[in-house]
Amino acid sequence: MTTILFACGTEYHVLMAFILATTTYAESPKILLLYATNRTLPYLERARASGIWDEVILIEPDAPATAYEALWADLLTRASVLHMFTWGFPHFNTLMAQGHAGGLSVILTDEGLLTYSPRRHFADWIAQKHDGATLARDFTFEAIQEIWLLAPALFAETPWCPLRAIDVSTFVSRCRENSSLRACFERLFDLENVDPVSAEAVYFRQYFPLLEVLPPELDAWLDDALTTVFSAVRLAIKNHPAWVNPLVKQVGNNFPAADRPWEALVLRAQMQSPEPTSLPRVYLSLTSSAMLKTALLGVTGTYLFLHRLLARYSGWQDTSIDDLIERLSANFPHARFIVPANWEDLSTVLAELGGHEGWRFNLNALPTVADEIAILRDVSLTYWRQSREQARRLQSLEHEVHTLRTQLDQKDALLREVVRLMTLTADILKQELGDG
Repeated sequence: MTTILFACGTEYHVLMAFILATTTYAESPKILLLYATNRTLPYLERARASGIWDEVILIEPDAPATAYEALWADLLTRASVLHMFTWGFPHFNTLMAQGHAGGLSVILTDEGLLTYSPRRHFADWIAQKHDGATLARDFTFEAIQEIWLLAPALFAETPWCPLRAIDVSTFVSRCRENSSLRACFERLFDLENVDPVSAEAVYFRQYFPLLEVLPPELDAWLDDALTTVFSAVRLAIKNHPAWVNPLVKQVGNNFPAADRPWEALVLRAQMQSPEPTSLPRVYLSLTSSAMLKTALLGVTGTYLFLHRLLARYSGWQDTSIDDLIERLSANFPHARFIVPANWEDLSTVLAELGGHEGWRFNLNALPTVADEIAILRDVSLTYWRQSREQARRLQSLEHEVHTLRTQLDQKDALLREVVRLMTLTADILKQELGDG
């Protein structure tokens, strides 16, 4: 029986690997490869202790490619399948390329938004990130032989290989029936003795400044507007695990186990016996894979996709989200998917939602045209002042460089004169000694 490899770089990858390891591959030998990041390191020892994987191997990002040549060679003699999730982990890309060349079956596995239009997101990622091409080296779509998704019907590109559904319902059922499996799941994701999420709505943050999509000042302004509108509602704020803008006013992660994967919290609620635990009824985000996956996991409610508001202040536009939402509406009738076109549209949507839920939104907190002008002016002035300060520093550095160059020229001239005099002295001494 050959081995199954899981190449995981985030906590969500570990979650998908756990689901597949305990369902599809329950009887197969399995190896978990963990990219050493602050998001995966907390799972290292717990994954080893779980007994779900036969081996758990830590991969150091800063190690040279040659450091893993022997490991890859060994794994490729034993493995038949590699589950890849994304392209941002160079060592895994190398394993993928070498495995493909050697006949390994490479499966691109659900990672969120990017997996539903991977070629488009790959091109955008390479174009936007200054180090994108370096991080994605060796990644090739030609190596992918299958794509496994929570909802294959949402795939937004022409498939070049077979699509397959990940059977999460079977996983949830097994956990409800098997308390040992459920306990193993809770230990791995540190969810033992954690209270359910009691919020009425959930706001998922993103990390746009880190993605070089939006200045941090604008990101914080948008964030403040949304959280203030929901100030009278029990709003759970889920920070993105990659980064939190230090300029935001609300700290976030304001509910139990908020630093755990949101999808794990959803699954834990669903696997409670005898009845699943209820979850919040409203979800909102400027753009979030976690919000998308909440719907894909079958959670009913209202989903507010606010990416068009973001587009008003950024050159970034992801049209694949609109395509995806159309497919969501067609395939998940249990939920409402709403895409406000602008702030006025959002105000109308929230007024209706408030009436339906019995909530009172602070609609006065929604930005006006005057607010937009003010924030854009402030951001513009901030960056203008920064550019002026940088120009002054550059001018000062140029002056210092000029001064140092002058001093260097003077010292060089002095040194040449010293050498000339020493040479002259030596010649005189030789002549005198010769005459003597």
